[in-house]
Amino acid sequence: MVYPVGLTSYLNAAQLLRATFGWGTAGAASPLSAIPVLAITPATLPGAGNVSPQAQTQALTGLVDYARQLAEAAAPLKLTSSGNVWKRMTVSTSAPSGVTGTALPGAAPATYTLNVTSVAVAQVNLGRSLTSSATTGLAPGTYTFALTVNGTTRNISFTVSAGATEQTVLNNMARAINAAGAGVTAAVANDLTTGTSRLSITAAATGTAGSFSLADVTGNAVAYTGANTVATPAANASYTLSGVPYSSASNTVYLQGGLVQLKLLAPVTGATVTVGYDQGAVTQAVSNFVSAYNNLVLYVQQNQNYLAPGLGTMFREAYRNQAPFLRQAGITMNASGTLNLDQAALSQALSVNRSTVEQALAGPGGLAVTAGNLAQTVATSPLNAYAAPTVWAWPVYNATVAVSGWLPNLTFWPGALLNLWA
Repeated sequence: MVYPVGLTSYLNAAQLLRATFGWGTAGAASPLSAIPVLAITPATLPGAGNVSPQAQTQALTGLVDYARQLAEAAAPLKLTSSGNVWKRMTVSTSAPSGVTGTALPGAAPATYTLNVTSVAVAQVNLGRSLTSSATTGLAPGTYTFALTVNGTTRNISFTVSAGATEQTVLNNMARAINAAGAGVTAAVANDLTTGTSRLSITAAATGTAGSFSLADVTGNAVAYTGANTVATPAANASYTLSGVPYSSASNTVYLQGGLVQLKLLAPVTGATVTVGYDQGAVTQAVSNFVSAYNNLVLYVQQNQNYLAPGLGTMFREAYRNQAPFLRQAGITMNASGTLNLDQAALSQALSVNRSTVEQALAGPGGLAVTAGNLAQTVATSPLNAYAAPTVWAWPVYNATVAVSGWLPNLTFWPGALLNLWA
């Protein structure tokens, strides 16, 4: 009868009897020399192998990392995730040089026709050019002028020192305007070619509501610098949206309670503005998910000696539960258990039957939900939770023996593994 015994030397098969029956110890009968060894051959036990604890720890650490990546890739596809891709909306236009737009989650699909006659512009004043390095023509002293923006007036003062250059005077005047926080921004434009400088003042807001004016109160700084010269007058945007005329001080148009925003860039006629689901966000999220799924499945296959059996099967079952609908969306499973994604088929499915794709991936039992939750469990469990069962890897031999003497007809049945070493 064949009895598998873990031995350091297969020639010492009689140790089996010593360990089992106490032969060779005080009071034991029958000499061991009476046990004839008929045959001894190496045995192979299923699952036995030299598994390094360090290698297994490394494999488990890698498993956690790949599981975390899959859980993160699945999150945007889950309906329970904030900002999931199924709620994302986008705005497309037939005239992107004239109008662009964005949409927030919750916006409804819609189509608009837009005609823009003019866009809103901010007022710009440009003063006269003065020789930058020349001594200013303003007398030393304090100058005060009134700045009026949308009906509100502020008096602003600055000082001119003796011998100051024109550029210094303009710089001081610009700093005083900016410090007032009156809704305009002043700067000095320097022309290095001509060696001249001039004051530039721009309204902070577009539209006629942001128009402004300057007037001297004490001294003649405004008149001398030409600061009140309007180069670009303020103007409101003028447009029609689906046949309804509008005028706006801003080039930002809010629709659907602010969920849709359009940005007017230039005059345009007959532009079509479409608010729809962000199909690109979904296809990119699915692509990221498939990539992370495949990385984990392949990793589990490559490290199966170190990882719990059946782990890969659980992820494959997540696909099989929705297989018919996933195949319609261009997501198929290869023989290896990895997934293949047909981007064109996915885009087509999203256009024709978006709800079916959504349910197959994000609904109850959907692939992204099931695989993502499983990956999250793996990633957050103790490191050894998914380790392969420990198997002793001592040399093992089959010893066929015949026993006679005081214990006749003794039979050694297979199935017990004794790890004996001397």
